[in-house]
Formats: sequence, C-alpha cells, structure tokens
Amino acid sequence: MRVLYLTDSLSDLDGVGRYAMRLVTALQEADSGLEPEFLLSRKHRPTSSAVPASWRVGVALPPDYFFYMSPLRFWGSFMAALPAAVAAARRADLVHAIKDFPHSWLALCAARIAGKPCVATAHGTYTIQPLLDPRHRQRALKTYAGFAGMISVSGYTRRRLMSILDGRPPGEDKVTVIPNAVDATHYLEPRRVGDKPWHDKRFTLGIGELKERKGHHLAVAAWSRVAREQPDLHHFIVGRTMGDEYEAAMMRVAEDAGVLDRLHLLGNIEEDEKIDLLQRAEVFVHTPVTAEDGGFEGFGIVYLEASASGTAAIGSLDCGAEDAIVDGVTGRLVAQEVDAIEATLRELLGDDALRERMGRAGREHAGRAVWEDNARAVRAIYDAAMS
Repeated sequence: MRVLYLTDSLSDLDGVGRYAMRLVTALQEADSGLEPEFLLSRKHRPTSSAVPASWRVGVALPPDYFFYMSPLRFWGSFMAALPAAVAAARRADLVHAIKDFPHSWLALCAARIAGKPCVATAHGTYTIQPLLDPRHRQRALKTYAGFAGMISVSGYTRRRLMSILDGRPPGEDKVTVIPNAVDATHYLEPRRVGDKPWHDKRFTLGIGELKERKGHHLAVAAWSRVAREQPDLHHFIVGRTMGDEYEAAMMRVAEDAGVLDRLHLLGNIEEDEKIDLLQRAEVFVHTPVTAEDGGFEGFGIVYLEASASGTAAIGSLDCGAEDAIVDGVTGRLVAQEVDAIEATLRELLGDDALRERMGRAGREHAGRAVWEDNARAVRAIYDAAMS
C-alpha cells in the first residue's frame, strides 16, 4: 500500500511531527510493504535524524499559519501547493491528512482530483477552531464530511467535535478514537548528556510552547507560591519561547514572588536532554487551558512520556489530558485554576511514597499505550476507506 501523508513536520520538536514519525514507523513494522510519502509544510522544523532514508519526503504545503492568512494569501498558498499535492496523491493508494485544517482541506482536494480516498487525524485545537470561525466554518464542515474516516487522538477531542457538529456529517461511526501512544522503552535508560544546569537541582518540569493554551501561566503561578516556601525548588520549561507579552507576564509573576532566579526557560532542546529532565523531575506539571480563541490540548503525548520516565504528572481537566493521565494512579487531573494546581503540587512534592507509586504505575500505563496497537487500528481505517 502506498500512502501519502500531509503533515507539518517530521520533527521531534512538535507533537504532530512525533505523531507522524511514530505512527508510520509502527505501520511499516506491521507491514513492510507499506510505502509512505510525505509532504511537509514550508518553514517546517528540522527533520529528525530518526527518519529513515527510504522515506520519500518533500516540502510543498503552506506554512503552519495557513489558517490565519489573509484571503488573498490563503488562496494563493492553496493554489501554489495543490499541483504537488495532486501529483503525490496520484502516486498513492490513499491520502492521510495528519496536519489539521486547512491543510486537511488541501489533502482532500488533492485526493479527490486524483480519485483516491482521504482520511484525517483530529488532534484538537485546529480540528475544532475552524468550526467556530465564521470565515472557515462552511469549508471545514464540507471537508470533514468528505473524509472516508477520521481518527481522533482522544475521547475528549471526539466529544468536542461531535457536540459542535450536532448531527452533521461525519457521523459518530466515521470518527474513531485511537489514543496517542508512546514507546515506553525509549524512556527507561539514563541518558549521557554531560553536566546540565538541572543536575544539581530539585525541580518540577513543564514542556510545551510558551503560549496561552499550554497553560504555563497557571503552572508557574502555582509553582511560585510553593517555591517561596521551598527555597531549593526550581522549575524548568522546555519549548519554544515567543518573547511576547504572555511570556513577560508569566515572568513577572515569578519576579513578584521573588523566585524568578529559579524559573528556567530552556527553549527547544535535544531529545536526550528532554528525557534526562523527565527522568529527574520530581513532578511533571502541564496544565493546559481552554484559550480565548477556543484552543485546547487535544491529548498531550508529553503526559505519556512523563509516565514512561517514571514521573508523576499533573494535568488539567476539560482537555485531552483526561485521556492521558489515570487520575489518582499515574498523576492528578485538576481544574484549570491556580489554587487547584498549587494544592496538588504541594501534595505530590510532600509525599515521596505517593510520587514513587505514581511513577511505577505510570511506567506500567505507558507500557500498555503502544504504537503497535495504534497502527493496527489506523490500518483498519485505511482498509475500510479503500474497500
């Protein structure tokens, strides 16, 4: 089977990129005859060294901010990308839009011109946001109705999608929940990364771009309160920094609490460094919010990565973390409020035995969330789309 994948990147630095790499690797391990081809977005992040040389990779899609372009640029970018997408779709048996709308709309258009079925993955924010946007709503509705099948990475994302569609196609039978997975063995062994700033420190950890829906402002506010009373406690954040007012406001919270010198923004780092941080952190704190623009966390592979590393996690209710954390077993799910996060952070930091139990349970949970099962379910959707 030849499959064309339209995705943002094949990078370790973003969730969609990691999803694409892990899924296709698992699909090929199950079926060596699967031949993937990838079209990436312009201005994509660096391709991972783990990408096999045999994968056919091209750069032809509009950049990540396609959704936000002015109408003139939007249509210009669409028309510029369509010929390459159609040509690649004609080489394939099936098209899989891993990147959300409007890239998934481009995928469907290319597949239809080429006469091939198209399926899509619904990751979260950029599945729902187009349906709430007056400019994109009708186009998004028609796009989703045109897919042969949709893969939702979490039950939460599917529920949000179904509530907005309110009976419109695709129906519930066309949207299948296939939760994200993790290669738990990847996080077991210690990493040799040399001396790092976090090696001599007691710390909590957050991972994700510094933007509102990732909820760092809540985590930092809660940590700042605790850190005032625990002068040895640091907090590290991994993820692209923006240098904007959101980031500045977050830093002011720590400064006002007198703990700014113990808040560390690392930006994007190497995979081994990230794993070293996950293994050493006392608690992983990732508390996404429903942002003003409707954005939310669709799943959060980082929770499974923390669990695979043996680290208890704190995540938010009313987002995809509900699918990734087993509340009270591998971590805690809390309201999107500073007070709730603070109370839970104090509880976990103050109970070594509880963190150890959650760490052990997390490793077991992550060990069951395997890409092999994910790939098997995705392959069933491919087969149904082509039947």
